[in-house]
Amino acid sequence: MKKIFVTTYNKKLYDQYANQLISSYLKTNQTKPMYVFVEDDPKIYPQRDNVHYKNLYEEEPELQKFIERNKHRTTTPSYNFFEDAIRFSYKVFAQSTAKKYGEKVYYVDSDCVFTKQIPDKWFDDCLPDNIFLSFYGRPRIAETGFVAFNNTRKVSLQFFKDYKNFYIKDTVYNIQRRGKNLWTDCHTLDSTRQLYQDNPEYSERTLGDGQMGHIMAR
Repeated sequence: MKKIFVTTYNKKLYDQYANQLISSYLKTNQTKPMYVFVEDDPKIYPQRDNVHYKNLYEEEPELQKFIERNKHRTTTPSYNFFEDAIRFSYKVFAQSTAKKYGEKVYYVDSDCVFTKQIPDKWFDDCLPDNIFLSFYGRPRIAETGFVAFNNTRKVSLQFFKDYKNFYIKDTVYNIQRRGKNLWTDCHTLDSTRQLYQDNPEYSERTLGDGQMGHIMAR
């Protein structure tokens, strides 16, 4: 069963901080390959062993259509971080297209770092064969700096279809919590999860202590 790490960034973010994710991945001798989905030419990045660059727009053309349709929203006077659906959409489409490359996919935000090699046993402990989604829970919203998907589960294809449809159909802009617009990937993941709570094919596992905080991959 192929297990892979997944992340996404562009050259600007690589230069700012994502290079530390890659350098720490290499320095700690991680055993699973890293797939990086980028908006630009994969050839402009330093080519490293076990690090595979893919163009995200080529893999997921609906992402680029979503961005072109909605880029005007980021220039409005009321723009704020929680309403930047475009910023967070890359993660969702990267997680979806990664299922072509790995059966168990472990997504890590590009501002994370590895501090030591992850033992092989951990991957199945984190995401057992009978679980589709593992994530770090928080009091009001899922933490999506790290999420893991088991694409051997039958529910995978339909789940990702519904997950991406928030962007393909622009319904991400309908998500509200307590009267506020909240359009991050945390909110689209939670909204998708809610659709599956009564689905017998769906299963999830909450990691961590359920408290607030950003999770760093170790």
